[in-house]
Amino acid sequence: MKFRKLLALLPSLFVLREVSAHCPLCTGAVVAGAVGAKYLGLDVTILGIFVGAFAISLGLWISRKIKNYFKYQNTLIVTSSFFLTIIPSLAFIDDMTYISLLSKTFFVNKLLIGSIIGALITLLSYRLHNYIKLKHGKVLFPYQGVVLTLLLLILSSIPVYFIFK
Repeated sequence: MKFRKLLALLPSLFVLREVSAHCPLCTGAVVAGAVGAKYLGLDVTILGIFVGAFAISLGLWISRKIKNYFKYQNTLIVTSSFFLTIIPSLAFIDDMTYISLLSKTFFVNKLLIGSIIGALITLLSYRLHNYIKLKHGKVLFPYQGVVLTLLLLILSSIPVYFIFK
């Protein structure tokens, strides 16, 4: 049955346009990381890191493709992409943890924590990639944006794995 569904998608491969920027590749790589984290049975927080990175990557990709009509349009698109991806997901995953802060205990959703971490890491890697391009006048190696994003996401997932283990 699954083979028939995959076979039905085969004609769509011949009408796809070529990928012309690193953001679609970065988005696809982050989705692959999220699927891999879920497949390996890792904590929901690590899955959230990759889901948050996906939401931000998707927003950055879309904001680059749309013509600017007003000030802060790109920021609005990126934040909307994040919230429209994460908020509906929170209804399906109710894995909670507690955080003690100033002698008070707060219960927070692990997916939300991970997605905020992933979003911040993705924005950091995007800025780092642009800084390197500006500083050197070119990209230092092929797929630099994808490599930086995935490397920083994986490095940030390691301490999260040991914290929520």
